[in-house]
Amino acid sequence: MTPGRASWSQALRRRWTNAKERLPLPHHLARPGPAVNAEIDSWTARVAPVERSKAQARATYDRLAPWYDWVEAPFERRARAAGLRLLGARPGERILEIGVGGGHTLAALARQVGPDGSLMGIDLSLRMAQVTRRRLAREDQGVQLALIQADACHLPLHDASVDAITMSFTLELMATEDIPVVLAQCRRVLRDPGRIIVVSLALGNTPSLITRLYIAAHRRWPRTIDCRPIPLHDVLVSSGFTVEGTWAGTIGGLPVTAISARR
Repeated sequence: MTPGRASWSQALRRRWTNAKERLPLPHHLARPGPAVNAEIDSWTARVAPVERSKAQARATYDRLAPWYDWVEAPFERRARAAGLRLLGARPGERILEIGVGGGHTLAALARQVGPDGSLMGIDLSLRMAQVTRRRLAREDQGVQLALIQADACHLPLHDASVDAITMSFTLELMATEDIPVVLAQCRRVLRDPGRIIVVSLALGNTPSLITRLYIAAHRRWPRTIDCRPIPLHDVLVSSGFTVEGTWAGTIGGLPVTAISARR
């Protein structure tokens, strides 16, 4: 094993989970870092609150996991593909995905980074990680892969240990106070100059009627409609990232954005 591979393995505390290995997945905890901007940024006042706990979120996605490819994945496919284009993964890179969904993004990344690359996926839901494990086992690309059930506020990696991070329709699920913590963790584990690509529902300065109706529904049924739009550009900049590229689209009329940024 090369020294680079060894350090990557150490970053996972020597607990590689190959796509063919059995779960359950280990929990890892690391001290969350502070947000780059410790002040209450102006964007937080514009964002609807998340009214359910992490335990409730985990239970929801555990139940949804067997049906995710039917219920949500088809609507997200175009935006996820845009995020992958912005990421531009290269052979041999080490990439982390936060919120693995059904494993489609990791499967695409495995083909891009190749056998010299390394991938890690974390998800709050054990069952979502299991779905991803099965997909990656079917599409074995020979890439080193770790799948871990973990909270993104406590990334189980050493400082400056990944080349890039991607997350799609994940950041807007998190409690407002957790978002700066998660992005601080992302800055911690990214190499310099590492890059992050985030895809999310978009909240503009003047929300459209359909966005306002969606937010009202989120406030009325927060455990069912659990994600809400966020002003992603402002969120990333306030956490110390430099925006480099953007993509804009819609899902059912709701604005969606993908943004690439540097550490």
